[in-house]
Amino acid sequence: MIFGIFESIWQLLAVIIIAFIPIFGWLYFFNKQHPEKRKYVILTFFMGIFSVIPIKLYEKYWDIAIFKFEHLNIFKYLAKLVDMQNLPTLMAYVSVDIIVAFLFFIFIAVAMYFMEVLSGDNAPKVFVNKTKKIIESPFFFISVGILIGLLAYLNRFLDVHEKVWFFVGVGMMEEFVKHLVLRFADEEKIKSVDDALEFSIIIAIGFAFAENILYFGSILAGEQIKGNELIIFFLLRSTVSVAAHICFSSILGYFYGVAKFSSQIYQEEARQHQHPVIKVMHQILHLKSSTLFHEEKMMEGMLLAIFLHAIFNSLLDFGKIVFVFPFILLLLYFVLHLFHRKEFYINNGQLTVPIS
Repeated sequence: MIFGIFESIWQLLAVIIIAFIPIFGWLYFFNKQHPEKRKYVILTFFMGIFSVIPIKLYEKYWDIAIFKFEHLNIFKYLAKLVDMQNLPTLMAYVSVDIIVAFLFFIFIAVAMYFMEVLSGDNAPKVFVNKTKKIIESPFFFISVGILIGLLAYLNRFLDVHEKVWFFVGVGMMEEFVKHLVLRFADEEKIKSVDDALEFSIIIAIGFAFAENILYFGSILAGEQIKGNELIIFFLLRSTVSVAAHICFSSILGYFYGVAKFSSQIYQEEARQHQHPVIKVMHQILHLKSSTLFHEEKMMEGMLLAIFLHAIFNSLLDFGKIVFVFPFILLLLYFVLHLFHRKEFYINNGQLTVPIS
């Protein structure tokens, strides 16, 4: 058995080729659009493949005990919170959420340091400066996690199925890890919302590619599907899951790009008397309005990506396949709308023109 999943090298190669079919088109598209960024496109794609590793390691070792917690499985704590809406359960969930946030951050930071410095993509000094800019990321994850915990705490009123909460947790971790890889890999290269969108998509492609290979391997090992059905299943899984990951990451990438250039965008929109709530929060908290706008956009993008991810996984898990394709088409339409919105910002002078 190869890697404990595949029976032969030929089976592994066949799965890689099938999984790569939709990937090739996207990579070719980005290479044609930005041939001067070919090196970064390839590196970012492999960073996306790498981003699966911390998720799989976490799945393998989440039963480990730390401090007074019997395990670090955030899904079990979220499930308990859905069943038992009390303060101690909420605090236990939040505590584990904090630990997981920093574990992911440290793992990605250390791994990306070696990958980037050894590859010559960044010098140690550049990477340290980049890390200082990204240090707020775990707190961003914690804020989102606390909000989701509070929603689970109110589940007696919301009455959401327990499995949906599981998929919310999956979406939260996967989107956070992909976002971390984007920040560490391309923080210095993102010069526009356009860059944030494109690099997010490339990471999503790499993530979906690696995830599909592992998923296909588990299907083959279980021998649940045979013959032509297996090929059709592989092709559908490759196409649908890649499109879904692209959409989720595009959404978060767009809002991250808007947040990154929040000063330019907020100043223009404030002149048009938009965002009255931010003005009130500015007076209460005495924080810069552009900072509040930045945090609002980051939170908006992350929550949208998480909940759309959860809906997609729920449709698959509950066997609502007939709704999956319309859902993906709606997501793709929404992503095209974000691309159009990005062009609107550029054309109206609210963002600088992308720097090649």
